[in-house]
Amino acid sequence: MNFSRLVQRRASGDRFLALGVVVAVFLAATVMAGGPIYLRSLEKIGMTDVVDTIGRYNKNVGAISDWIPLEVKAIEDADATIDAAVNSDLAPIISHGSTRIKSRAHDWGVEDDDPETETEIRRGGLISKAYFHEMEGLFDAVTYVEGRSPSQQLRIDENGIQIVEVALYRERSKEIRHGDTFVDFNIGDIVHATSVSRRSGLVKAEIVGIFEAKSLKDEFWLGSPDVILEPVPPEVFGGIDLPIILFTDEDTIARGVGPSNAGLPMNYTRVLFTDPDKISDSKPGILVAAMNSFEDQITSVLPRSTALLGARTATRRMDEKMLFLRLPALLMAALAISVVGYYLFLVAGLIARKRELETVMFRSRGLSTYQVMKVHIIESIVTVALPAAIAPMLAFGAIGFAGRLPVFHSLTNGTNLPVELSSVAWVWASCAALMSFLIVLLPTLLVARSGISNVERGRARPDNPPFFQRLYFDLLVVVLGGLFLWEMTTRGVASTNRDGQIVTDPTLLFAPAMLLISVALIMLRAFPVITRTAAFIATRFTSAPTAIGFWRLGRSPYWYSWPVLLIILGTGLGVMVGTLGSTLERSDREQIFYDNGTNLRILPGGVNIDVHQAEIDQLMAIDGVNQASMAYRQNGKVGTTDLGIEFKVLAIESDKFPDTAWFRDDFSEEPLEVALGKVNIPAKPEPVYLPAGTTSLTAWTKQDPFVLNHFFWVVLKGAEGKQLPVTFGQIGEVWEEKTTSVPTHFAEPIEVISIQTFMQVGADGGAPTVWSIDDIKAIGPGFETTILDFEGQNLWTTFPTSNGLDDSFDVVVEPTGIGDVGATVAQVTLDRGTVAGIRGAYRSSTGDPVPVIVSQEFLAATGTVLGEPVVVQISGGYIPVITVGTTDYFPTLDPDRAPFMVLDVKALIGFVELRGLSSISANEVFIDIVPDDHSRITEDVRKIFRGGTLLDRAKRINNSVIDPLTVAGWRGMGIVSLIIGGIALVLGYVTYLVAHSTRTAHDSAYLRAMGFSKAGFMRSSLIEHGIVAIIGIVVGVAAGLVASRVAVGAIAYSETGRTLLPPFILQTNWLPVMIILATAIGAGVVGVVSSFVSFLRRPLNELTRSAD
Repeated sequence: MNFSRLVQRRASGDRFLALGVVVAVFLAATVMAGGPIYLRSLEKIGMTDVVDTIGRYNKNVGAISDWIPLEVKAIEDADATIDAAVNSDLAPIISHGSTRIKSRAHDWGVEDDDPETETEIRRGGLISKAYFHEMEGLFDAVTYVEGRSPSQQLRIDENGIQIVEVALYRERSKEIRHGDTFVDFNIGDIVHATSVSRRSGLVKAEIVGIFEAKSLKDEFWLGSPDVILEPVPPEVFGGIDLPIILFTDEDTIARGVGPSNAGLPMNYTRVLFTDPDKISDSKPGILVAAMNSFEDQITSVLPRSTALLGARTATRRMDEKMLFLRLPALLMAALAISVVGYYLFLVAGLIARKRELETVMFRSRGLSTYQVMKVHIIESIVTVALPAAIAPMLAFGAIGFAGRLPVFHSLTNGTNLPVELSSVAWVWASCAALMSFLIVLLPTLLVARSGISNVERGRARPDNPPFFQRLYFDLLVVVLGGLFLWEMTTRGVASTNRDGQIVTDPTLLFAPAMLLISVALIMLRAFPVITRTAAFIATRFTSAPTAIGFWRLGRSPYWYSWPVLLIILGTGLGVMVGTLGSTLERSDREQIFYDNGTNLRILPGGVNIDVHQAEIDQLMAIDGVNQASMAYRQNGKVGTTDLGIEFKVLAIESDKFPDTAWFRDDFSEEPLEVALGKVNIPAKPEPVYLPAGTTSLTAWTKQDPFVLNHFFWVVLKGAEGKQLPVTFGQIGEVWEEKTTSVPTHFAEPIEVISIQTFMQVGADGGAPTVWSIDDIKAIGPGFETTILDFEGQNLWTTFPTSNGLDDSFDVVVEPTGIGDVGATVAQVTLDRGTVAGIRGAYRSSTGDPVPVIVSQEFLAATGTVLGEPVVVQISGGYIPVITVGTTDYFPTLDPDRAPFMVLDVKALIGFVELRGLSSISANEVFIDIVPDDHSRITEDVRKIFRGGTLLDRAKRINNSVIDPLTVAGWRGMGIVSLIIGGIALVLGYVTYLVAHSTRTAHDSAYLRAMGFSKAGFMRSSLIEHGIVAIIGIVVGVAAGLVASRVAVGAIAYSETGRTLLPPFILQTNWLPVMIILATAIGAGVVGVVSSFVSFLRRPLNELTRSAD
């Protein structure tokens, strides 16, 4: 049998479907081969940016040690250790090396011309020191202006002392102060040097050359030529002499200077210069691993050594960026491949269905299953192998040219993307070809194993469920999809291991695709029930055209389920393309916005961590600062014991914070302005001042029952802010007027802060009693003024104690004969609780505890409710608070780590001042600035808080893993996935329509013969195909949104090692969905209309014959 001619005839007869197979394989192979090429291109761009970021001086690797003896063998061993630590992954980027050895300090003197005179070596802490320095490659980077370069030759003088040839830098060779003299070095001068550490051993250095650097910007100097050529003294002390540097030839310092140092350690450095182009071509993950291995070997062998890896941090950061670029990109590619794979499965099924009579005829005439498969294999050479072979080369060219597209303009400036065609692309293309071959082979194999009677019987009946449904393979896929989904939502695609490194599980990238497929398979089982129910209703209650449309759906639901599944996958892909990148980009920015709070956030550091109004005023004076507000952050505890629940405290300026902070509407049920308005109360009431010149105070007081050693205090505060209690002495058991003096050192005006009692007892050792007070007067020369008479509403509130709010304040009817005539006196009921023996009352602005907003976790953990007062500990003191609102999230606070409380900073500081036991100050600053002059403003802010940490929102966004490279990578892969998925969807739907037109030609011919109108045909077709499209679109959009939420949650969770803060909001760009649906609908309309017109133009006798 001539298999070649048979294959040619079959391909000619099924050229449309065969072309569909070629396109599907080509798309799948292009995606799978292009994925590694595309990601490698972005990786090369990222590594090029790394090289530009670190600069030419920080790109090198190497090691330093200050504990290697100045000996030839030690230096050789150190060089060998460093060179051996360079593994095969690190070696390609290294161009050459340079060993640099610097001796310890030497005292020195210059030999004069008189051989009879002994050379004086001057010593002292301020005297200039000499250092011998050997640098491999030095003399290629300098030009000699006098003399020549030193040689390796060592001479011995008549006294047996070695003479080493050295050279000096020109700028450090003239007018060198050496004690009380100045020295000019000349060619032929001999310097006598003795180690400062040993104070013995002599080496002589003959100056044979004076040089200048060819270029101080050469990378040889590592960006710091002054440190090498013109170092300053290590001590910051005025008047110390500058050192001289004596440069020797290579392999000379250990032999010439080492013996006089007798094993003293040296400053050893070996620099391995790297090629920036080779770094750009490196893979960041491999390069970081190589650098880590280099560091491990160096530090384990060389004593007290440090590896020089200036590029590691930036490379590691790029590796993380590539990880979070790679995950969404591969996820979208997986979805596109799923759509293409399903399209291929659809086309393969139609081919097998169309050829089933031919196939079983071959089997009935003696062809074996193997021979049938042989025909199929020959066909696959063209339909599968050829497109798979071309795909990597086309992907290579297309990806390179894609750099000219607008989406990549920020990365390539309109040039091609750097591309690299590796064997990996061919491997993935081969995998795509193999999977495609199996997909195409399977339906044919199933038909080849059937008999002709089975085929005829199947054609005469409605479609049976697909084989995978009959064998419950679909339920297995659903279960696997559930397992993938569970793994992805609980563990994430990426996670952090115990070493802090991010590791990924790429198999979970198919979880969203599995979710879409699972939804489609579930829909496949539900679709027959839906269509048959709809057909049952339609045939009884609707017109004939409508009933026929529903009847066709109900009669062959499994036929229509193929396009439904295709539309679900295609629509789901469009939704995920429009959602994934937009949501992740927004979420990453919002994480930074949330953690920063405002444009700038300052955490003061150094000696003074307090923030006062003076610093706020300085910030407000900076041009471009819109607002600056202070804040106080601390840990707190609920209750009065150490066993209380811990929480985070954030006190802010509630009147300024809403205008400057970023706050999302879903954080709280109330807008931020409304919520903070509830805590925006005056810090304290109008102050009570003593009249100027007050020398003493008087007050009427008593207690009942009498408590011994129970003293009456009034806390005063001077103009300078200092507080001091003045005592009226023991409180009596009957009303009596007490007197106390006002300290003379207090600066006026003097304010009355609070009234207190004191006992020498522990926290719960107070004696219960009722304390009464009235008519506190200020007395001075020529005046006596009542400053507190406790008449009416005075807004007095008792201090919380170790027992909480166990004390109470009230005003009662004034007895007769007590002080000035009045209506009421103050009465404080004291229980056992105290604060270091102190109890009392203060004047609040409202008469209530301090209002606060708390997290939902705070309410759940503490059991408190809105409006209920509670005592908390902040900064070691008891603060009465009342919850006036709740919020789920608040900028800079993490509710998952600890419950939190938000209150007004001035109210908190004011209460602490009223308490008089201690004082606190703000310790953070939130700043809102004009973004146009960002750099200058941040520099001015740093000058005010030099020792603090400045959290710069704009800078953090620029350094984020979601940068232009990542965004462009996502969008590029999204566009490719959208195009490929759209092509597969359109071709699949058109293929289905063509096959459907052929399949229903016989039924339609009889309907036409019976007088079915053209309008009826159109209405029936619209119902038939419209329901298929609507169900597919609705389910696809819903499944796509769910899959997007799962994917974003898993990827975003893994980026930080914990759940997102704040939670992401799914943001969908509907344009990709509209594009893919418009394309599919357009193709569907064209296909339906074309088939309908063709159907009407064909004679009826041809339709009936064709059906036969």
